[in-house]
Amino acid sequence: MVSNNAANNNKWALLIGINKYPNLPPNRQLDGCVNDVKLINKVLQENFSFPEKNITRLLDEQATRQGILTALQELVNRINRNDIVVIHYSGHGSQMTDREGDKPDGMDETIMPYDTGHKDPHENRDITDDELYEWLLRLSEKTPYITLIFDSCHSGGIVRDPFGANDRWVEPDTRPIEQLPPSPVSTTRSRGGTREIGSSGWLPISDRYVLIAGCSAKESSWEYWKREGNGEIHHGALTYFLCKELRSVQSGTTYRDIFQRVSIEVTKNKSTQHPQLEGARDREFFNVHDIKPMRFVSIADRKDNKVILNAGAAHGITKESEWAIYPEATKQIDKETPKLGKVKITAVRAVTSDAEILEENQVGVITVGSRATEEAHFYGEIHIKVNIQVPTNYDVAKEKLIEQIKESKLLRFAQGDETADVMVYIIAPRTEVSSDAPVPQLRVVNQPTWVVVGNSGQVIMPTRPVNEVGATITLRKNLEKIVRCKSVLALENPDSQSLLKNKVKLTLKRQADDGSWVEAQPDNDSGQIVFEEGDRLVLEVENLHKHPIYIYILDLGLAYGVDQIYPRRGANQEFQPGKHNIFIREGEYIELYLPEKFPYVPSSNDGSRVGGIETFKLFATTYPSDFSWLLDEGVRQGFGQQLPNINKPLEQLLDIALTGNGNREARVVTLPPDEEWTTVQSSFWLRGKMP
Repeated sequence: MVSNNAANNNKWALLIGINKYPNLPPNRQLDGCVNDVKLINKVLQENFSFPEKNITRLLDEQATRQGILTALQELVNRINRNDIVVIHYSGHGSQMTDREGDKPDGMDETIMPYDTGHKDPHENRDITDDELYEWLLRLSEKTPYITLIFDSCHSGGIVRDPFGANDRWVEPDTRPIEQLPPSPVSTTRSRGGTREIGSSGWLPISDRYVLIAGCSAKESSWEYWKREGNGEIHHGALTYFLCKELRSVQSGTTYRDIFQRVSIEVTKNKSTQHPQLEGARDREFFNVHDIKPMRFVSIADRKDNKVILNAGAAHGITKESEWAIYPEATKQIDKETPKLGKVKITAVRAVTSDAEILEENQVGVITVGSRATEEAHFYGEIHIKVNIQVPTNYDVAKEKLIEQIKESKLLRFAQGDETADVMVYIIAPRTEVSSDAPVPQLRVVNQPTWVVVGNSGQVIMPTRPVNEVGATITLRKNLEKIVRCKSVLALENPDSQSLLKNKVKLTLKRQADDGSWVEAQPDNDSGQIVFEEGDRLVLEVENLHKHPIYIYILDLGLAYGVDQIYPRRGANQEFQPGKHNIFIREGEYIELYLPEKFPYVPSSNDGSRVGGIETFKLFATTYPSDFSWLLDEGVRQGFGQQLPNINKPLEQLLDIALTGNGNREARVVTLPPDEEWTTVQSSFWLRGKMP
C-alpha cells in the first residue's frame, strides 16, 4: 500500500530551462526559462523540503538531447519505491513528423533541447512524447508520486499582433521521415496503437502521475514579465503564477485546488492561454500535508546596515515595503512576538531582495537566518504603460491622444527599454493584409481606425474611427478602465497574520434543472468554472471568523468594468459566523451576459465560442464601511474634493487603485491592529451560447 506521508519518501527533481537555441533564428530565443528553473528550485527547497543534492538542473547548453535523456534515466535508477519526483521543463515545444505511425494527425508532440534544429542543415534532436511516455512507464513502476510541469507548448499559429510577448513554440518540423533520425521508440511500443491523450496534447491520462501543462493542445504558452527597478524579470506565465501559489500552500491542498487559482491568473494575464491539469488531480500537492510552508522570509546576508532577503518579485515583494525582523529560532509569529527591528526593501530581483535596516533593538542583532514578515506593503505605481504607433500623415490625431495620456493619473508612456503594457495603433485603410502588418486579425480596413492591443497580441477594447468626435477621450477612458480593473484585482491584504486570513469563503452556485442552486464545479478539461451567457447564479459567503464581519462584492467584468453588486450602495449588514446566500435583491439572482460586440476583433476562425474571465471580488472587514462613492465617475476623475472614510487602510488602497490619487508615501499602507480586512475572489470563464 502506498504511503501518504511525504516525510517517509525521498524527494527528487529534474529542472530544465533553455533560453538559448543556437540552431533557431533570433526571434525564437527566450528570456524567462532559466529564471523559471531558479524559481521552482527555490520553491521546492524552501517550501517542500526537497534536498539540494536531489535536484538536477540543466540550463541552456547543459540541456542537450543526450543531457536530458541521461538525466531522465539516472532519475529512474536513483529513486526508491514511492519516492516523490518532480520534472519541470521550460523551453520551446513543437511537433515533428510521426515516425511510429501512432498519431492520427501524423505529428508527434516534442520538447526541444538546446542542440536541436528544425530546418536543414540542422538535425532534429527533439524529444517526442512517445519517448517521454516510455520513460514515464519505467519511472511509474517505482512510484506514483510524479509531477510533470511543462511550461511550453507544441501548437501555435494563432493570428496575433507582433507586439505580444514571446511564446514558447516553434513551427513544426515537417521534413519527411527519411530526412529525420531513426525513431528511438521500441517497435513493441510503437505497435501499441493510439492512446487516450488529455486536452494538453502531451501524454495519456493516468493516476500514476500529475501533468500540469502551460496551455491546451491548440494554444501557445507565453512569457510573463514583471517590472522591477530599472529592469524586467521574465518568467513563463504558468511557472510564475504556480510558484506564487505554492509559496502559500496549506496542508491538505490538492492539485485541483492550486490549479484552479493558477489557471485563472494565467488566463487573466494572457487571454489566449489556458493551462491544463491531467492525472491524479485530487492528490495532495507534492504530499504537502505534513510539510509546513514557510511563513517568513529568511535573511540571506548582511553588510553594515544592508541585508539581503531570500525572496523577490516572484514572491510578491515590492520595493519600499517594510518588514519586521524576528530571531532565527522563532517558530510562530503573532502580534505579541517581540521583534529585532525593521527593514525597508530597496531593490527587488527575481528571487532575492535588498533592504535597508530602519530599526534595530541592539546593534548587530539582525543576522543571517533572522526571520522577516511583512508589516507594510508598497503597492507601487498604479498605471499602465502605453506606446503609440501611427502611419505618417496622422500626427494631429496622435498629438491629441498624447495630450489625453499626459493628463491621466493612471496612464503613462513606456520609457527607454521598458516594455509597454498596451500598444495603440492607427490602422490606415487597407484592402489586404501583409505578413508583417500590425493587427493582422483586423483584416481589411475601410477607414482610419484606432486599435488598442494588449501584451497577448489581442485587441482589448472596441475599435474607433479616427474621425469620430471625442475618439481620443474615449480611448483614454477605456485605458483607465483597464488600470482600475487590474488594480482592484491585485488588491490583497499583505498581513500574513491578519485575523481574517482564510476565514471567509466565496462560492459560486448555478441553477440546476430542477430550479435548485448547486455549487459550480470546475470543468474537467480546463480546470476552470464555466458559465454560459444567460446562466443564472447566486453567491454563498461563509464567515469562519468567530465574530461578525461586513462584506462588499465587486463585479470585474470582461470589458474591465468595476461595479458593486452587494450591498446596495450605502448599506451595511453584519454577517454572523456561518453560511449566507447573497442576492442582489431579495428573491433575485445574477444573470450573466457578454459585453456588446465582444470579442472586439475575433482572434481565430476555428469556430470556437467567444468568452473571457469574469471575477467577483469580495472585501470582508471587521468594521462597517462604504466605498461605493469610489465607483462614481466624478470621483474617479479626481477632482480633488475631500472624500469620506479615506483614513481606513482598505479605502486608501481602493482610492489609489481607482483614482490614482496619493503620492508615493501614501501607497505604503500599514494596517491598524483593530481594523482587519481580507479579500476573496472567485473567477470563471464566461462564454457565449452555442449557436
